[in-house]
Amino acid sequence: IYKNYQNIELELKNLKKEKLTNNFLKLENEKLRSLINENVSSNETLAKVLIDKESPFLKSIILNKGSKDNIKIGMAIIDGVYLVGKIIEVNYTNSRGLLLSDLNSKIPVLLLPDRIQAVASGTGKNHGIIEYTRDEYEINKKDRIVYSSGFTGMFKSGIPVGKILKKSNNQINFFSDFAQLEYVKIVSYKNKDQK
Repeated sequence: IYKNYQNIELELKNLKKEKLTNNFLKLENEKLRSLINENVSSNETLAKVLIDKESPFLKSIILNKGSKDNIKIGMAIIDGVYLVGKIIEVNYTNSRGLLLSDLNSKIPVLLLPDRIQAVASGTGKNHGIIEYTRDEYEINKKDRIVYSSGFTGMFKSGIPVGKILKKSNNQINFFSDFAQLEYVKIVSYKNKDQK
């Protein structure tokens, strides 16, 4: 029991160190964003998933928020902290979101740790694939985390999407289970200087 206690105490000490480092990096990141005039603010709306349309071709969800709640086409759909899709259709009381796994879904992403720019495409299944990278990048040499890149201005950069395991043939394992979505956040991102 004492050995277990020592292991837990050591783990807690390491987690506290990581938290301090993360807080420092967060503050430094905010400072750098302000220096390059990229202060991003967000408006979030919590929504309930009403219908999960799952077919071989269409992966979308119907949400209980619409134009009366200031929902607009192109807004991000977030599950916890993970990007799961975007709004593609809005009416007065509800909206439809296209999931990242849909065949028609394509978003610009960054593959870390090497900051490789790519496009994540849906496959119609419960995973995505990486497309449109330079030929010299060997993606499958190591595990990689996939984040939104923010290059289109649709989503802010740094939203976690999924993970690519080495030797997985460019397959993205999404962090969220799209079949289990119950509540999501609909988020719009804009520069703080914009009105």
